[in-house]
Amino acid sequence: MPQDLELSYLRAASQVFDRPLLICETNALMIGQYLAGRMMREEPAAPRANRFIGEEQFDREGDQLRWKGYARTGSVARISMIGELVNRGAWMGASSGLTSYEGFAEQLDRAAADDEVHSIVLDVNTPGGEAGGMIETARKVREIAQRKPVHAVVNSLAASAGYGLVSGASEIIATESASLGSIGVVFVHFDRSKYLEERGVRATVLHAGKRKVDGHPFAPLEGDALANLQGRIDYLMDQFVGLVSDHRGLSGEAVRAMEANVFPAPVAVEMGLADRIGTMAGLVADLNSAGQGRIITGKRIADMANSDQKPDAREGMISEAEHAAALTNARAEGATAERSRIAAILDSEEAGPRAGLSRHLALHTDMAPDQAKAVLAASPEETAAAQQEGTQQKGGQQGAGQQGAGQQGESFSERKERAASESAPNLSAPAPADQPSEQRKGLSAAVGRFC
Repeated sequence: MPQDLELSYLRAASQVFDRPLLICETNALMIGQYLAGRMMREEPAAPRANRFIGEEQFDREGDQLRWKGYARTGSVARISMIGELVNRGAWMGASSGLTSYEGFAEQLDRAAADDEVHSIVLDVNTPGGEAGGMIETARKVREIAQRKPVHAVVNSLAASAGYGLVSGASEIIATESASLGSIGVVFVHFDRSKYLEERGVRATVLHAGKRKVDGHPFAPLEGDALANLQGRIDYLMDQFVGLVSDHRGLSGEAVRAMEANVFPAPVAVEMGLADRIGTMAGLVADLNSAGQGRIITGKRIADMANSDQKPDAREGMISEAEHAAALTNARAEGATAERSRIAAILDSEEAGPRAGLSRHLALHTDMAPDQAKAVLAASPEETAAAQQEGTQQKGGQQGAGQQGAGQQGESFSERKERAASESAPNLSAPAPADQPSEQRKGLSAAVGRFC
């Protein structure tokens, strides 16, 4: 074995053995076995990112081109999270079979800073990796998702540290065959004492500090050393559970009850680990057709698992800005329509000799003008004294309305309610002495018939 390659494998082994990992057990054992046996005769096939969606983006610096760290389709940036995850490694990516947290964080920052990017899509296929650096990077995903939508598409695995990272996304989408979960910690220890003993080799480990060499490979892992390392693993597990609980809105008990299992996509949606079933192509097309890369948030679509709605049935969704504009327009149109309804009732010929009742119908009911006119026509005319009182009340109402209109922040509906309370006739009070009882009966019958 060439010396430089031997050193590379020793360095890789130091990143795997005797340290906590957030990775699927099968992958941890596979990597450990591979490195321990120095199985270097065959080069494994490197996982690849999606090559068909998006064009890689570059900045020109003089005669040189600098990769921005993401591909783009329209206003959507795609960032890959492929293979095992390591803390350091700059631009390690899909071609190496590894993704580094520091490189991934830099890619996120660059996409978030690009004004032409309105949403970020993560292309995810990872079994997890190093514990160190995962929590901080996951928090960065959440922080950026609060400024710009971040959608994670799992195709076909988001396990352990990989799931921890995507838990902070605005939305987690899984392909039908995807798997998600493995929220747990694994620590691989190789006891080489028997191996060395068979070859007549005895290792002596000198140290200062009782816990300095806990977990060394030249003796079985037991006693205080085992308890100490288990305590470190439990601490990391507490952090991991808290992260997922915070990002996904799940209780810590619910996360622990999953027992670090890996779940198929439909079950993951039902358990709250993912939001829906979908594809990268469908999501990117959807976001670009919306124009601004909508935010589709968290728990958000999780209830789809309990309905008959088909995945991707999101036609007609609008952006937040469009929703706010539509709401403002609707309020303005509603206020205009209400003013027109009130005016049509109060200005009608039928309202002339029935001022009290017309105000009641205009301001205290939602009755349409035609219905109100019918009620007024069927009701007896009010006396001259009541008419005069009504005119005075109407004048007071208008003055109060004008005064209220000048009050800062008072909406039309608030002015309407205030004016209505000031001018409302007391229909339960005894009728004036000069009003015949037959008229009172006719008024009650008319209101009872149409209201």
